[in-house]
Amino acid sequence: MSDIKMKLAYKCSVLEIPVLFIDEYMTNCLPVYPLIYLWSLRRLLNGESATTQEISESFRLTEGDVIKAWQHWENEGLISISSEKQNTEITFLPVPAKKNTPKIAELSELSELSAPSHPPESRPQYSTQELAHYRNESLVVERLFSHAEKTLGKLLSYNDMNVIFGFLDWLRLPADVIEFLLSYCEENDRKNLRYIEKCAIDWADNNISDVEQALIYVQNFDRDYKAITRHMGQASFPTPAQKKYMKKWLHEWNFPLEIVTEACDRCVEQIAKPNYKYVDKILSEWQKKGATDLKKISEADEEFASDSKKILRAPTKIKQNRFANFNQRETDYSQYEKLERAYLDKIYNS
Repeated sequence: MSDIKMKLAYKCSVLEIPVLFIDEYMTNCLPVYPLIYLWSLRRLLNGESATTQEISESFRLTEGDVIKAWQHWENEGLISISSEKQNTEITFLPVPAKKNTPKIAELSELSELSAPSHPPESRPQYSTQELAHYRNESLVVERLFSHAEKTLGKLLSYNDMNVIFGFLDWLRLPADVIEFLLSYCEENDRKNLRYIEKCAIDWADNNISDVEQALIYVQNFDRDYKAITRHMGQASFPTPAQKKYMKKWLHEWNFPLEIVTEACDRCVEQIAKPNYKYVDKILSEWQKKGATDLKKISEADEEFASDSKKILRAPTKIKQNRFANFNQRETDYSQYEKLERAYLDKIYNS
């Protein structure tokens, strides 16, 4: 938005400030936003225009702050913005009366929300007017959005604000917990909001209600889950699907970490690549046999070896003919190979 062309969509010979603007718009935003609006309108009436840089220098703001002001007035319906390549056109519209204004009383509750055990299944959609109103009226929401922009390294789009505000309103995560989550994901090079939203849902499901609980949760995650990814030969942060497997192994099946890493080692050794489905099958077999420690796993291995020897000792019927009319060795190594292959296929494909 460095090149801005401004125009009026209504006739105005003098700079008039409608009462509606003062009553319904000036007090519902940061103080500098109305100043930018009025200053730009005055320039327009004088036959002049301005760039984002000129406005930022005049008000001693960053260009990002000026862009936020224009986005705010567009959300409020006072201007329309159209862009083509590097050119941006801002059209000043007549000041409308506000309709369906969100209840201010609801905003005071946002900083006191706690995570429910079971949030609603789908995130609600918030209108641009609602989001703009929440951001302007609530210091909690404004701080949260500003932190998100700094952490994600971009201005928030309408969809971005929908997702992040949903953490607060839909999942009932406290604002400081959401800020901690955003920073934690950024430190692990995970800035995709779809990924962050899945983490937020996981935190809400685990009733994370303050930063201390969040810190303990991620410390446990880092210790156990990173050990698993290390044994799988991964250097990257685990995906949500991989985390789901890990959570099942450690918290639903209650396998000790050393058992899970043993299964990971066997996976990499047997198929020469990390495969969480393969590890899941190995652990599933151990769970069925009650092999919950290394000693019992060793016993299960010995049982498998014993079964293999029985097959090796079993006599093989040889078709008698003039070329095979003598005693042959009874060991049939192909049977052993078939047994081992069947065992691996059972683990991997069942």
